[in-house]
Amino acid sequence: MTQTSIKRRKILFGSIIIVVLVISLIGAVIIYNQLIVTRISLSLSTTQIKILQGSSSQIQVNVKSQGSPETTTLDTNLNSSAIQCCFSPATGKSSFNSTLTINVPDSTPTGNYSLTARASGNTTRSNASCIISVLSKNVEVSGDIRIFSPYTSIIINSLQFKDTKTMTIYTASLTLDKSNLYYDYTVVLKNEETYNITVNFHYGIVSIIPFSASGFIGSQTVYAPAGNSTITGLNLTYNQP
Repeated sequence: MTQTSIKRRKILFGSIIIVVLVISLIGAVIIYNQLIVTRISLSLSTTQIKILQGSSSQIQVNVKSQGSPETTTLDTNLNSSAIQCCFSPATGKSSFNSTLTINVPDSTPTGNYSLTARASGNTTRSNASCIISVLSKNVEVSGDIRIFSPYTSIIINSLQFKDTKTMTIYTASLTLDKSNLYYDYTVVLKNEETYNITVNFHYGIVSIIPFSASGFIGSQTVYAPAGNSTITGLNLTYNQP
């Protein structure tokens, strides 16, 4: 009876040792694989970027590598042959940062383009995606301009848009709508810019207009999203004191 119990204890003890050895072996294999197998992850600083025609912009790129160091190469896949992409640096070893410069020529059609950045090593690859929204550089803005005045005769001489960043002045073309006594206007402005709007006019009584004046209408930011190059119905009013 005693010998049977001792034998059973020996068998149990031996089994425990085998289990411990197996678990240790598995752990060692896992650690070894983690050390020799390279894993790459790629991330971009944004998932969508807006770029005007004829302009460029940059995205920060981060490559993380785990395991055995190996050379990683960056490239892009883009559904546009016009847009140009360049990484600096384009290759690196282990973890590193890069800058992706995106150049959009004037001739690039406005719209949304899908970009896939790829990090490729000897044994592994990682992707990250981004949407490039190409905006029209120039936007045709139109509407009407009305002056409310105690005087009966008003003639608008000019309607001007002054870029608050560059101080460039754009003068709208005007067409008098005689039936409604207001002016239709059209002007081509730079997209994503803010403008101070001023109207210059003559005024008087009946058909006598001996006085001239200027009125500040306000500020307006022009924005046409990807796929658009016109803004209509931007109606303006000025109340003469």
